[in-house]
Amino acid sequence: MPVSINEQLTSRLGFGTWQFGGPNIVNGNPTGWGQVDKTEAIRAVHAALDEGINFFDTADSYGRGQAETILREAFAQKSATNTLICTKFGNRQTPAGQPVQDYSAAYLTEAVEASLSRLGVDTLDIMLLHSPPDAFDWSTYDPKPFDDLVQAGKIRSYGVSSRSIYGARRVMEAGFGNALEVIYNALDSRAEGLLFTEPNANDYFFIGRVPLASGFLNPAYLTQDPVFSTDEYRHYLPERDRNWLLESMRKLAFLNEEPGGMVISALRFSLSNDAIGVVIPGMRNERQVAANRQAEELGPLAPDFLARIRQAVPDVAEHWKPKA
Repeated sequence: MPVSINEQLTSRLGFGTWQFGGPNIVNGNPTGWGQVDKTEAIRAVHAALDEGINFFDTADSYGRGQAETILREAFAQKSATNTLICTKFGNRQTPAGQPVQDYSAAYLTEAVEASLSRLGVDTLDIMLLHSPPDAFDWSTYDPKPFDDLVQAGKIRSYGVSSRSIYGARRVMEAGFGNALEVIYNALDSRAEGLLFTEPNANDYFFIGRVPLASGFLNPAYLTQDPVFSTDEYRHYLPERDRNWLLESMRKLAFLNEEPGGMVISALRFSLSNDAIGVVIPGMRNERQVAANRQAEELGPLAPDFLARIRQAVPDVAEHWKPKA
């Protein structure tokens, strides 16, 4: 586990910036969260810094660098110090605009230099491969280029932002890196049995992503179906995924009865697990920052309440699991 990250982390509530990339059109399809108000985004970052949040998760593909650039501007305006930055590489577009995945040593070096420039920093705290295929061949993937970048002071640590829990387990089996960004929320807690109990789990710094299940853990959806704009990726979710998420979150209606309501309770669920180093909800504005900060202030959920959550939603959708 990266010692420097743990020593500098001032809050286990981090800040995800996927939304800062805007619609993020790739091959004609939106892969982001719709239009972003830059001024509002910068104010959200400033509010997070004021609240003691210093871990920021981003990626070079979020708006083709837009999210990283917004972070740089926000940090510069605030004269921010002691920030921890986790970014990602591997998803790029060809000059013709075609999306490709490229985890080569050559592109790694290019991506690191580009992210350093956009973020305005000398060192990246964590560099992650961004959603490699679950069947990625780790046995032939050379970590030396990453170690060379660590030695050069360009990055402090590295690892993988996994597409799925099963992909993350393969990373751990291969012993690659020391940081893993994994799905972990009240609707999908498979990491507890598939990752956190692995013999080398203590070697990894776990970053909990999608803690609000892509925004489906929202009390508004207890009584109404969501309507997503056509410039964000959720509008195009497969119907069976959308239906499962809605049906399952409604089984957790009791989360809304806790202090702070469903969103805060969902974040507290993720923060209740000590295996998770930091949780990274996306935050668009100052109001969301202030609200989400309550999750850490309220502390972990009680064991019997955690058991109630797991009993209400004991497993994920069958079609999310690998075929036998």
